[in-house]
Amino acid sequence: MQVTKVKELLLFLNRAGGLKSSPRFRASLKSDGDTVAEHSWRLTLMVFLIGHECKVDVDLEKALGIALLHDLAEAKTGDFDAYEFMISKRAVSEKQEKEKEAMEELTEGVAFGDWVRNIWDTFEFQTSKEAKFVKALDRMEGFLHIAEHGVEVYIPKEFHGDYANQAVKAFDEASYHFPELNDMLEVIKADLRRQFDAVGVTWVEDQS
Repeated sequence: MQVTKVKELLLFLNRAGGLKSSPRFRASLKSDGDTVAEHSWRLTLMVFLIGHECKVDVDLEKALGIALLHDLAEAKTGDFDAYEFMISKRAVSEKQEKEKEAMEELTEGVAFGDWVRNIWDTFEFQTSKEAKFVKALDRMEGFLHIAEHGVEVYIPKEFHGDYANQAVKAFDEASYHFPELNDMLEVIKADLRRQFDAVGVTWVEDQS
């Protein structure tokens, strides 16, 4: 392998390492949450296992690449907490612009930069079946995170009741092509409903 290529690979890996220290749920979780790297790892594992075990009709190699890179921009921008966006009334377009700039910086000076950005764009603009599959599981991973920590540790609990409703709608849209995922989603939702009931928070989806 050429020395130049080795240096480029190490440079990029060093930049991507920022994901390991980028926390998620900064504004809405009382205790420490996970990092973007931890989220991306489990999402990639979900893509691999669920894609294989449920025999989902996607190119797993492409889907795994998308899962690994889908949040890469957050190595520079940090995670954008949905609750933080709500209370600050920040525009989604601001997030999109910052992430685009971050991707340009992260891939600057490496020969494979265009390839990495193209994979990231595939997820960002949902231009392939693999991207839609990863998006659906990305929503599901968020549900798992809430279920594992317990609804009561989030601030405020009521926000996450509404978040559940919005996330379910987003999941339904993302998983339209993948009915194989519906049974798993229902099991996760049932667990969350029990937790919401236990702390007296309405699961907003039930009011629709």
